[in-house]
Amino acid sequence: MLFSHPSDEKKSLGLKNDLLWNKAAVGKLVWWIHAKPDHLWVKWINHIYLKGKTWQNYSPPNDSSWYWRKICQVKFLLADAYNHDEWVDQKGREYTIKKGYEFLRTKGDKIEWMNLVWTNWSIPKHSMLSWFYHHNSLNTKEKLHKLGISENDTCIICENGTENNEHLFFQCEYSTAMLDIISSWVRVHLPSRDLLTWRLNMQGSSLQQDVINAIINATMYHVWRQRNLSKFELKLLTRKAVARDIVEEIKSRMRGMKLTKAGDGDRRWLELLTDRK
Repeated sequence: MLFSHPSDEKKSLGLKNDLLWNKAAVGKLVWWIHAKPDHLWVKWINHIYLKGKTWQNYSPPNDSSWYWRKICQVKFLLADAYNHDEWVDQKGREYTIKKGYEFLRTKGDKIEWMNLVWTNWSIPKHSMLSWFYHHNSLNTKEKLHKLGISENDTCIICENGTENNEHLFFQCEYSTAMLDIISSWVRVHLPSRDLLTWRLNMQGSSLQQDVINAIINATMYHVWRQRNLSKFELKLLTRKAVARDIVEEIKSRMRGMKLTKAGDGDRRWLELLTDRK
């Protein structure tokens, strides 16, 4: 299959556009015709289709096969990326599907918080909850009350404030106490106010930043889970018990990660974090 049906790119979800990726993959065939005259398939293309014509200015006849017309369509899409048969983003003539995809896709404004959510160190369900939070898609009581579904908008956990995103995760006494416990474990102060700004300006190596972001995502996930337990099962675990679960989850995640590119400083930091209770 040369082309697939396009899929809508979810804003900041980290998914590739499958249609453009497919076109970029077809671009590999376009580049082969440019750069690999001794390739058997390219020889066959030259004998059957090109017949001595230059590839750069070639247009397929109307009665040519469907797959050949699609290859030629991609050639025209990528035409501006070639300069005298050389791929413009490369020092040499080498074409890669990734580079082709980057050339074809429309580059919108960068979502500043995307890298805080989608890190290799975050457990996927934690990242997904964080993604919903940043899109204001969680059904908090404030939102349900405005829709007429909830009788009030009071925080279920502390019963002291409006249950919206900011209150539930960063102002509720339950969540702030849990952040304090997690802060003492990681030995980094995680401020409950302006946490997004703090995360965007966080100091330390990229690995340390990813781990701390994974910890924050895990904390948000468990706060939301406890909120739902309070609402639907009328029970709430202690902050220490939930914090302990968060620490064990992150430790388990760290033990399963490959550290082939980690420096000695990062390795020592992770070892200390894993041993610390």
